[in-house]
Amino acid sequence: MHTHPTCLITPNQLLALLIGLLPVYGMAQPIQPERQPAQFDRFMTQLMDSAQVPGLSIVLLRNNTVVYSRGYGLTNADSTQRVMPTTVFEAASLSKPVFAYAVLQLVEQGLLDLDKPLYAYLPYPDAAADARYQKITARMVLSHQSGFPNWRKDRKLPQLAMAFTPGERFGYSGEGYVYLQKVVEKITGQPINAVMESRVLKPLGMMNSSFVWKPDFNTHVAMPHNEAGEPEQKYQPGQANMAYSLHTTAEDYARFIRAIFTPTGLKPATINQLLTPTSKLPTRFSGDTLSTNLYWGLGIGLERMPDATWFWHWGDNGSFKCFVLANQARQDAVIYFTNSTNGLDIADRIVAQTLGGQHPSLPFLGISADEFFRKHPYKGK
Repeated sequence: MHTHPTCLITPNQLLALLIGLLPVYGMAQPIQPERQPAQFDRFMTQLMDSAQVPGLSIVLLRNNTVVYSRGYGLTNADSTQRVMPTTVFEAASLSKPVFAYAVLQLVEQGLLDLDKPLYAYLPYPDAAADARYQKITARMVLSHQSGFPNWRKDRKLPQLAMAFTPGERFGYSGEGYVYLQKVVEKITGQPINAVMESRVLKPLGMMNSSFVWKPDFNTHVAMPHNEAGEPEQKYQPGQANMAYSLHTTAEDYARFIRAIFTPTGLKPATINQLLTPTSKLPTRFSGDTLSTNLYWGLGIGLERMPDATWFWHWGDNGSFKCFVLANQARQDAVIYFTNSTNGLDIADRIVAQTLGGQHPSLPFLGISADEFFRKHPYKGK
């Protein structure tokens, strides 16, 4: 082997070495993708490869402006189709804030009272066995205090049992959103998909988004993958479900976040309500110890930190995972979608490299890339 009398590392070699260590150790300062795209792209591709995430689409907002939008990897591990910023992903529970936005429009118009029992608008036979359900309000549903479980034990049966008294505490519930969806359909006299199209998707220019399947999605949709990176069957919703059926792109969802920043479609006072703590969260999703800085607003999670307030949500449809974190004062946000069971396990590293800071929402969700990689040794290329 040829040797040199001195061991000098050029600045470029040192930079390459540091980048190579990013997926393992992270950096003290976030990369600025808009200024250092090559560094960020290398970081992302290495991170995805390590976590066996086939495809990912990400948008970064700074001061309410899209400064970075990029697709990485493949829509299907068995194909050569690249993920683009216009690739459609399942938004999973990122559906919920979009629905909350439409609900608050109805509140502004005086068509819905946040604190009037939903029972007064529409009795719900599924929960009729427990009279406590008659206390549920739209505010309780949006802040996850409905008393319903996330989902009933048997999704094929109409019976829905209460988990706790409405308004008593935080309890994440898709079932609450389904009930509120039925109430909105009753109030408006329209199918919920038509309500969402006319009130949110079209006005905000979310042209690649829908709560039901569109045939033209077939040409640019991401396919789901299990934790081994193997493709699975794609679900195509025929009926809209406000808890999880939104199909969208990272760029379209960024339009929605910008509508909250501006605000568009809602009054500033209503946006303030949306971002006001309504229920306290535990430090862990299924824990009992209450956090001192995690709350839920009206349809969105909140971090009240000493230096900033952030709003956030995650999506988990099994083989589709996604995450959004945003700061209303700075009008900064990161939005990303993946077609992988492992897609949320790397959220903390993506947040660290784009926004920085401490974010208790991540441990609340049990997200730790370090822990994930300890359990799943590197299997990438």
